[in-house]
Amino acid sequence: MNQSTKKTPVLLMVDDDREDIYLTKRAFIAYDSSIDFRSVQSGTELFDYLNCQGHFERNTSADKPDVILLDINIPSENGFTLLHKLKQEEKHSHVPVTMLTTSNSTNDINKAYKLGASSFICKSASADGMKNMAEKFCGYWFNFAELPNAQRR
Repeated sequence: MNQSTKKTPVLLMVDDDREDIYLTKRAFIAYDSSIDFRSVQSGTELFDYLNCQGHFERNTSADKPDVILLDINIPSENGFTLLHKLKQEEKHSHVPVTMLTTSNSTNDINKAYKLGASSFICKSASADGMKNMAEKFCGYWFNFAELPNAQRR
């Protein structure tokens, strides 16, 4: 797809911590203000969003995420459980999922990849670190990698 026909990338963050969502969104928007940054705070909201149900029933194919950022530490259903569910559902299994978490445990990293994560990134504690992560993330996922076409989903 050439640059002139590229759609605005939709990035969906799943995290129960509003401050982490705010800081991450700020870092991504500072890097590229055209990113359509969305967020949900639970597994229920994630699947409602993806299936255009509940509060998200007015979503269209243009709202479907190109990449999902998923925290591990989410109450009730942790990120590993959600990742497993996503990868088991035919209609969502193709969406790249990046684990974005405070953990740098080898066990967590290995488990995430075993369950189908596309990448694993440790959250930075600093604003500059988050901006650096956002720049590298966007450079790879939105400018270098080929993503599934939303229209074919």
